Amino acid sequence: MENDKLLAGDTLHSNEPEMQFMIDSAVPASDDPDMPSLTFRVVVLGTVFTCALAFTNAYYWFRSNPIALGIPVVQLLSLPAGWALAQVLPRRQFRTFGKQWTMNPGAFSIKEHVLISVFANASTSTVYALELIVVRKFWIGTPLAFGAGVLMSLTSQLIGYSFSGLFHRILVEPSAMAWPSTLVDVSLFRTLQALMTDKHGLAREMRQRQRLFWIALAGSFAWYFVPGWFFPTLTMLPLLCFAAPNNVVAQQLGDGYNGLGMLAVTLDWSTISSSYTGSPLATPWFAACNLFAGFAIFMWVITPIAYYANAWDARSLPIYTSNLFAANGSVYDIEAVLRDGRLDPELYEEYGPVRMSTQFLIMYGLCFMGITCLLSHVALNHGKDLWRTLQAAVAELRSGRSYGRSGAERESIAYEHSAYARVPGVWYAGLFVATLAMGLGACQGFGLLPWWGFLLAIAVAALLTVPVGLIEAVSNFQYGLGVITELIAAFIWPGEPTFNAAFKMFGYITMRQTLQLTRDQKLGHYMRVPPRHVFAAQVAGTVAAALVQLGVAAWLMHSVPNICTDAGAPFTCRKARLFYATTTIWGVLGPQRQFAGRYATLYWLFLAGAALPVPVWLLRRRFPRSMWRLVSLPVVLTLPGYFPNMPTHNAAMFTLCCFVFNHILLHRRPAWWRRYNFVLTAALDAGLAVSGIIGYFALQHVRVNWW
Repeated sequence: MENDKLLAGDTLHSNEPEMQFMIDSAVPASDDPDMPSLTFRVVVLGTVFTCALAFTNAYYWFRSNPIALGIPVVQLLSLPAGWALAQVLPRRQFRTFGKQWTMNPGAFSIKEHVLISVFANASTSTVYALELIVVRKFWIGTPLAFGAGVLMSLTSQLIGYSFSGLFHRILVEPSAMAWPSTLVDVSLFRTLQALMTDKHGLAREMRQRQRLFWIALAGSFAWYFVPGWFFPTLTMLPLLCFAAPNNVVAQQLGDGYNGLGMLAVTLDWSTISSSYTGSPLATPWFAACNLFAGFAIFMWVITPIAYYANAWDARSLPIYTSNLFAANGSVYDIEAVLRDGRLDPELYEEYGPVRMSTQFLIMYGLCFMGITCLLSHVALNHGKDLWRTLQAAVAELRSGRSYGRSGAERESIAYEHSAYARVPGVWYAGLFVATLAMGLGACQGFGLLPWWGFLLAIAVAALLTVPVGLIEAVSNFQYGLGVITELIAAFIWPGEPTFNAAFKMFGYITMRQTLQLTRDQKLGHYMRVPPRHVFAAQVAGTVAAALVQLGVAAWLMHSVPNICTDAGAPFTCRKARLFYATTTIWGVLGPQRQFAGRYATLYWLFLAGAALPVPVWLLRRRFPRSMWRLVSLPVVLTLPGYFPNMPTHNAAMFTLCCFVFNHILLHRRPAWWRRYNFVLTAALDAGLAVSGIIGYFALQHVRVNWW
């Protein structure tokens, strides 16, 4: 069908049989349309878990050692909670507004389990507006009113639903859009849900999956205490540094935290399956190859060549750091050039310009190259298909009929759309109008952005959602474009840190939120959850999480003495301080000063990025069965953009694990891989999450230095 043909010629889908095998291994082949979905139990448990996670994550966001409770906690705890409610709630029937409903429709279903997780997923991270609120209160400008925080949060969080609905036919419905990370969740839901059934009725294969799940979860839970608290050295073993402990070059090349991570290994699953990369067992092998190729080229080849050739006077600075430096090599003190929160030209001339490490400059250069490379790649490989899909969608809206669908054309792994009503376009349109009005009101009423600046930010988010989403849906990696929004704002409004932060929030964060919502919609797609129920859970969870987190922030900022200062420890607001530093650099110094003089050549990489996909596209068309069909330059450029925040030894270990499981075992033991691969990674991640939470509360003050 039209959607399934979308992207068929792209390099990312030349590996489509392998991708389809991954999907078939995780996604159930049948559906029960009568299974309870959006129930009273979902509303109760979804609200409870959303508020609990929102409170906890916002509370610890202010602390010097923050912790984030993730969705695995909800997935594990909501199952026994749902089962308990199914035992105690009355089954009496009620009638409200002509609709009949009950508190207890029977056994706790897997669709309810999925919806509770979708509901609570909005609270697993803090709203981005929180950072701007804290910075405005303590460091820049005047404090923002609580109403401004509410409008900013709801706008940046909810306007993404409109985009996810607009691009649903492109990013969710095609079977080629796999969203590999959701397959791990599907396996976890199915494995956990089987516990609620009669064990004697379980198939032998499911019993084996359960046994592996609990053994792996227990092992992951117990082992993480070793590298996490009792023997942290196991998190990074720099073999090159061990071999030459007194050699400076060996330390620079081998250190995984302050160097390039050559021959550095780890025995810590949280490092291998980190927040930067996700699980290697859920990443297609061809994507991992592209990622590692980019990492090796830019980190292990270009960076050391540039550093030891003393490009940009690099050898006077560390080889790998995110710090900014003054002319004398000391860390740049941004406060030394500010007066009343704004740049003072005289102080800046006296103190001197910013200097950056070679790797930091390469990261910025890759961000410049990546945005134009991404747009060029999508235009070359997907342009015609996207245009046809857009035309068909517009025609459907005008005629009110579904396009290109027949019984023979339905996706083999997705639910039948005819069984569940779609989310009406008017719902998305109404939400867009409401959130657009709230955003304009916040920007105009509280001086966050000019009205046209807000509309420009929303346009940037809409423009970038499809290109970034296409890459993430097949590679499991999201291309980071925060630097681009900061760059645009810095050029338009130099010397305005609030404008810069607000533009990034409405531009980049809106796009990121859209893709998170799209990912949840794909999870509902796989699990045959009615789309309207997914939409309702997402909106309710997002609103509840935003209000709770803003309430927690207001409470802490007014009740904790000396908060966001060293004297207020442990409430030192570490993340807010980092946000303040980056906002000040971009909003106050701006690219006119940060990339002036010797660094101005980096701007040429915008042009290079636009041209780079052209020869690869031509080679793939000329040699369709060659290795060029597997090359995707946007994916190649993805991983280096996470540096220098990401430890450098992650990439090699991530790729090694992906090679073992998603290449060797997938091809040599496909039956084993189909049964256990996603169950194994779900168990390892869940055990790690539970261990990290318990260890944080029980051992955060324990210091073991015996090694």
